[in-house]
Amino acid sequence: MYRYRVLNIITRLEQGGAPLALLETIRRIDREQFDITVVAGQTEDQDRNLNVSVMGFDLPVIEVPALRRSVHPVRDVSALCRLIQIIRQGEYDLVHTHTSKAGVIGRMAAKICGVPAIVHSSHGTILHGYFSPAVTRIFAILEKAAASASHRIICLTRQEIGQYLDAGIGRPDQYTYIFNGIDVSAFEERKGDRSSLRTSLGFKPEEIVCISVGRLVPVKGLSDLLSAFAIAHNQNPELRLLLVGDGELRQDLEREVQELKIGDVVQLVGWREDIPELLDVADLFVLTSHNEGLGLVLVEAMVKKLPVVATAVGGVPEVVIDGVTGSLVPAGDSVAIASAIARFAENGEMRASMGQRGYERANEFFTIDKTVQYTEDLYKTLLGSPA
Repeated sequence: MYRYRVLNIITRLEQGGAPLALLETIRRIDREQFDITVVAGQTEDQDRNLNVSVMGFDLPVIEVPALRRSVHPVRDVSALCRLIQIIRQGEYDLVHTHTSKAGVIGRMAAKICGVPAIVHSSHGTILHGYFSPAVTRIFAILEKAAASASHRIICLTRQEIGQYLDAGIGRPDQYTYIFNGIDVSAFEERKGDRSSLRTSLGFKPEEIVCISVGRLVPVKGLSDLLSAFAIAHNQNPELRLLLVGDGELRQDLEREVQELKIGDVVQLVGWREDIPELLDVADLFVLTSHNEGLGLVLVEAMVKKLPVVATAVGGVPEVVIDGVTGSLVPAGDSVAIASAIARFAENGEMRASMGQRGYERANEFFTIDKTVQYTEDLYKTLLGSPA
């Protein structure tokens, strides 16, 4: 049987949602039908690189150092030429690009090479919350051009499709959406010893622990979270906050914690490899992003039966059902965030009920098996093979 040659191109393989979502999907794609190769650019912060072999991913990875997130005309042309060379040598049947920079340059290279099927996954829109209006307009122009080279554009949610179409990017018939998923069973099996972990982190049994996981960068709205937590803690002294992640804002956030005088009830613990276990420590998950494609960490929290307080941005409302699996609040509204946290802190029965419903929703809609199935079906449709 012929194996279709598929090349996945991503700007960088680093700690974060898009790279991990890609790797978890393609490691499970049927190798009897698809021969998968990955091209990855270079991460600006080398400390955040993912070592694919160490992580147990048996995938060929071609590195293109010139492919980076930041704009650099000479380097970008070099990356384009290298991608053209790789695609021609590999004689790929389908090129699947991921994230904005790789999406623009990769689709251009695939079009030049006459690849039969070109697919792009945005992994969340960059049209809101990431860049200044001027830079966003430039990216929108580039996305419009790249869309013309695409046979299919995969978004994370229906809402994201609407954002792109409203910006004049692509045609409705080019779009589809596939939810990111996780290996629910494997994640669920990684259980943390709640009592001992809480003791090691200095939490008492009666304290109510809020947890937030993600990069410490502006789009995650963590200053809003700290302001909200200070308000909520004034209402309920038993509240505690655990921030997991690292990034450019760490020092600023540590300073803000001191200015808000919540240093004794907030912990910033940096990047951790034991996220599944840490979630078992908590009673409530909080996400205060200004933009979010899907928020796979929300699914992880739901698998651990945590209710969620999240900002109603991007694809979040398609993950968290307001009043059912958690509470949705306006982005940037610290008072609303604080009020939602306080309500959950006061009502253990509501936490348990919504946590259980979130668990059921994660199992129904956000499993990695569904993500893989829908991806394979799309490939087969574009390549003319029965889905």
